[in-house]
Amino acid sequence: MENNRKTAKTLSLTIVVGATLVACLSVALPCGLAQGSSSDADNERERAFVEALRREDPSGAERYVALRDARGQAIAELQRVQARYSAAGPELRPLVLRQLKDAQRQYAKSSLALLDFLDARDRRALARYQEEVGRVNRLLEEHARARAELEKLLREE
Repeated sequence: MENNRKTAKTLSLTIVVGATLVACLSVALPCGLAQGSSSDADNERERAFVEALRREDPSGAERYVALRDARGQAIAELQRVQARYSAAGPELRPLVLRQLKDAQRQYAKSSLALLDFLDARDRRALARYQEEVGRVNRLLEEHARARAELEKLLREE
């Protein structure tokens, strides 16, 4: 009986943590990866995501913030260079084109680094969930065996 309470408590905690992570990812990340969005709601979702990440993995949160900020700087630089390119006349555009290509590459690099971080984090979460599902399945099998034994006892009476 005590084991069942511990199992139920662990399962409940796992479900709450999993649901929180899924909610954070589904709400915060699409906006966090969108270019240039900065509404109050987006900022609040981003803040909540970073806080949840800090509770889960403080060093990972710091890495995420650094990657996010680097990507933000790359976006700002790309926008500046795009504006210069647009403002330049046809004869000056070839001079700005190299800067534009460099800014695009930096944006792509910083975006890929952020995606790599998020993918690795999601893979770790998925592995934890799979472990928990396996554990719950083993408990269900154990319960089925116990149920079969108890039903057998009832039939023998």
